[in-house]
Amino acid sequence: MNPHPRRTAGALLAVTALAALTACSTDSGTTKPAPHGPSTTELVTKAAGDYMHAWMAVKPADARTMCELQTKASRPNFTKDGGTLAGCITERKDIGAGDTDTNRAPLNIKISNIQDVPASPRHPAGKGAMATMHRAGEDQFRYVLRLVKEGESWHIEQTSDVGDRFSHTADPVAAVLADKG
Repeated sequence: MNPHPRRTAGALLAVTALAALTACSTDSGTTKPAPHGPSTTELVTKAAGDYMHAWMAVKPADARTMCELQTKASRPNFTKDGGTLAGCITERKDIGAGDTDTNRAPLNIKISNIQDVPASPRHPAGKGAMATMHRAGEDQFRYVLRLVKEGESWHIEQTSDVGDRFSHTADPVAAVLADKG
């Protein structure tokens, strides 16, 4: 038996495999690997959920978290001091402080309907989200939020109670945010 055909076939197979690998990596290292972090939807959902929890689920409200998650322009003290964190906390510190009902069930908050929302006359374009909240024994209620990216984080720019006008609508995010200017 002649060993040369086997060696030739083996060498040909090795050269073919090496050529295929070389062809796959001819980008000279300019392609960066895909980022391994949370998606935009996950980041928006977390920011919206954290904000609604700080506002609605704890009494008194967690003013610091609320203010840290808001854009400076949307803070209640923006016209007074440019929306400083300290000024915002002072404005928000009493939210829910008078709620002494300790027998209420915990508030369940669900964030959904994340979507792009266009700019309105008073707010920049960003992401919209709906927060549906419910306590056992009570009716659910909904808020929509506009979030915009500041630096690397998503911040709350606008909140609006969905109310009865949109009670028949499963996804009122864009309509409510547009309706509120």
